[in-house]
Amino acid sequence: MPMPDDQPPLSRIASAQTALQPDLAGLSVLGLLAAQARAHGDALALSAMSGSGARQRLSYAGLNIAARQSAAALQRRGLTAGDRLGIFLTNDRALECFLAALGALTLGAVVVPLNTRFARDDLHHAIGLTGPRLIVADADGQAQLSRCLGVDVPAVLDADTVTRAPPPGPADEIRGLPDPDSLACLLFTSGTTARAKAVMHSHRTMIAAGRCSGAALGLRPGDVYQGAFPFFTSSALNLAAMSCWVAGAGLVIEGQIDTEARLSLIASEGTGFYHGVPSVLNFMVREYDRARHDLSGLHTIAYGGAAMPGELVARIGAIWPRARQVQIYGMTESGPAGTVLPPECKDDKPGSVGRVMPEMELAVLDDSGQPVPHGEAGEIALSGPSVGLGYFHDPDATARAFVGRRVLTGDVGRLDTDGFLFFEDRKKDLINRGGFKIASARVEQVLYRHPDVLEAAVIAIPHPDLGEDMAACVVLSAGSDTGSDRLEAFCREHLADNEVPRRFAVLEHLPKSPMGKVLKTELRAFWTRLQH
Repeated sequence: MPMPDDQPPLSRIASAQTALQPDLAGLSVLGLLAAQARAHGDALALSAMSGSGARQRLSYAGLNIAARQSAAALQRRGLTAGDRLGIFLTNDRALECFLAALGALTLGAVVVPLNTRFARDDLHHAIGLTGPRLIVADADGQAQLSRCLGVDVPAVLDADTVTRAPPPGPADEIRGLPDPDSLACLLFTSGTTARAKAVMHSHRTMIAAGRCSGAALGLRPGDVYQGAFPFFTSSALNLAAMSCWVAGAGLVIEGQIDTEARLSLIASEGTGFYHGVPSVLNFMVREYDRARHDLSGLHTIAYGGAAMPGELVARIGAIWPRARQVQIYGMTESGPAGTVLPPECKDDKPGSVGRVMPEMELAVLDDSGQPVPHGEAGEIALSGPSVGLGYFHDPDATARAFVGRRVLTGDVGRLDTDGFLFFEDRKKDLINRGGFKIASARVEQVLYRHPDVLEAAVIAIPHPDLGEDMAACVVLSAGSDTGSDRLEAFCREHLADNEVPRRFAVLEHLPKSPMGKVLKTELRAFWTRLQH
């Protein structure tokens, strides 16, 4: 449903907030779907690929029924309240992912999305930590689990079980609904700097994440929202699905598709909201062809999950001038609700990730936990109803990051006098070069402005005299002969001397997580190998 051009985005956000049901906080996820089935029964709830190889579209009424059928099928296989259900599937079986998750949530079981790209040790850690009673997988996933875990593989349930389940019978009766405060899912952090931790979310915090994020995006009943999020990330379940289902909007979840197919899907589904990480949007901009791709219904482009280069913001505006751009910032621990930069503010507040979302609170703190003055850098802390319950079976890490309903993000930022947040860097990615603290994100933003640079990542490397030095890893456009001397000269035009990288590496691609975040741990390992 395209947004009327005469309605300002902030008005849309405000109206979305007031349209929310006031009693949503007291519902379980299935209670939410049942309410939306009554209110919007025939409207699109989910469009997803299935094991049949075809895309399936379910209404709210259909999704509500399918969730209960999945619950009955899982119950027949022994899953009960409090058990954990692993889901080890790619987005080419996203329908099975969501139905398995909803079936588990209906029973009061706990959903554990497992990263299908985990290395053997990481997969072993994830399953050992969460202890799923069952794992839903297809044939490829079952083979991968066997190779990685051997005899330690838990019971594996074929993915088709949840989509081909017969209607529940008298023996499958499910009594009552889960308590909204009961544990609902364990969502793994991105693990870009250390081993991934499992964030605990309840039904209440999941729905709150959708309530806050959906209001920030301005989602309404009947909207069609498309996301490029792997199921095993918090952005698929808590951000995309919950935001849509709280608002009564339709979720189009992408399979493992290329950019051409992604652009075609926007056209065929009539997508109005598109949400992706910067790397996905960068490829979309490069491959978009007005003659081949009808994106006339696209009215909002949202992004987050990584730093958004200013040059990419400008290119999106030039190609799709009628599409409003919305920046959001958050993390798995916060729901991932956090801040939002509405479209009318992107030109006045370049580089900002916005103001706090509805119902959320924001603070920038010093090392003692006290707020810093406006304009000074400190650690970003987020508070609100979507904040998770801590890290599963990790009380020490929980105590370091969570204080009541507040989570310390590990990110460094600053607030201006208008309450707009400016993200500077991950706390661990700040570079201490001879006593000077340098935000790698600031240097990366400058490198992105070079006409030949497609991607850039700046990391700290050891230095015998300075303690840490700085190295820049870049991906250049095809045919470019730009060398490190020209890149360094370009940086000198826009940065202070101590911020200019002295070492450059030109790579074919940057290693990334499934969410498009650059894996700086791998880049540091690359530089270590170079030095040896």
